Amino acid sequence: MRVIVLILICLAGLVLRVDSAWQGSAENLPDSAAYERIARGLHDDGAFIQSGPGTPAHPQPASNYSPGLPLLVGGIFEVAGDDNVRLARILLALVGAAAIPIVFLTGRRLAGPTAGLAGAAVVAFYPTLISNSGMLLTEPLAGTLLAGGVLAILRARDQEALPAWALAGLLLGLLTMVRPEFLIVTLFLAVTLILLEARGGFRHAVLPVAVMALALLVVIAPWTARNLAEYGRVVPLSTGGGQTLFVGSYAPSAGNPTKVMPDLLDQNPALKAEIDRQNRASGEGPDSITPERVFTLHANQKLPDMETDAALSQLGWQRYRDELSHDPLGLLTYLSRKTLRIWGRGQSGVMETPTGRVVQWVLVTSSLIGLLLLLTRGRPEFWIFAVILLVATAIGALLVASPRRALVLWPLVSVLAGIGITGGLALAQGALERRRRPVPIA
Repeated sequence: MRVIVLILICLAGLVLRVDSAWQGSAENLPDSAAYERIARGLHDDGAFIQSGPGTPAHPQPASNYSPGLPLLVGGIFEVAGDDNVRLARILLALVGAAAIPIVFLTGRRLAGPTAGLAGAAVVAFYPTLISNSGMLLTEPLAGTLLAGGVLAILRARDQEALPAWALAGLLLGLLTMVRPEFLIVTLFLAVTLILLEARGGFRHAVLPVAVMALALLVVIAPWTARNLAEYGRVVPLSTGGGQTLFVGSYAPSAGNPTKVMPDLLDQNPALKAEIDRQNRASGEGPDSITPERVFTLHANQKLPDMETDAALSQLGWQRYRDELSHDPLGLLTYLSRKTLRIWGRGQSGVMETPTGRVVQWVLVTSSLIGLLLLLTRGRPEFWIFAVILLVATAIGALLVASPRRALVLWPLVSVLAGIGITGGLALAQGALERRRRPVPIA
């Protein structure tokens, strides 16, 4: 019976995603449009640039975007012989749907088949993952790679076989190509895995993790070498970290990245005057005033001798240091609000309604309960899940705090939610049975 239920859940999740991919989204998010243009630049011009219809007059540099998704979509365009975006969306939907059985297998390993089914249902029917299949976005793809990497790590720890660790590293390397911040997450994860096995001796603890790290480096090394030749400096994956750090550090925005550019222009009349001067010379209108253009001009004014991304990064860290020294409590409040922005509401559509927000909190709370159950049961997997979720959340709180960041983690959240839901129901049932048990009469 459980097998039939799992098959139905997988089929339903797959059909919903493929349908969304076939139809396409009514509103294409800017990142999705940019990934499409970069993939078209690879296909048409053989260059990692934004190209084709809809390219802004002042586009964000293609190097600011993670390379994994546009490289994959560009490859699909090459195989198909044209820029068939619908085909690319459908293939990405298939990869996104693969997270459903992976979540089941992980949940079953940790807490039994019922928990696995509950987690699979959570990830299969989560509305945002379905709607995002109608665009070219990194989150569904990255979520599947993350879930697959974690499952591979759990199995590698069971098998104690180096090839299994290499597979985990390859999956995490592909994840890092799609979401560069997971290079930092993987570093913390590697340290955690070494500490978990430290009692077995240095070789037992370090060698498997070293194989995993080497496999990850094999995946990202070609792109790092390409960046070194292209930019004359070490750029492991993308150059967008400085801008996201600068935007994330801008406390007057209260964590809303869309407020940074207007506020920056209001506070810097010289910056606004320079843009007006440029527009009068070029004949461009207000639609040319994009965040990327404003941030670049601001960085060039503040630190003219530095490369733009490095300058924005330095300005971001300086703002954080100033906030920490002048108002540490205010900084803590700001970062806390950004954390709530990541987890407290779903992205777009039904998840932004009051009912959707209640569902979001129920699922997040269930995942925290599931994590707590792993801890109380003495499961070492607690540390693996906790480190990934904590470090990824901390990075999101420091950078741009978008609900989309939680989507990458959603397969892991679904595993924990399945454990939390089934564990909570089991505890409630046990308490009810104890209350109904007859009281012996003396």
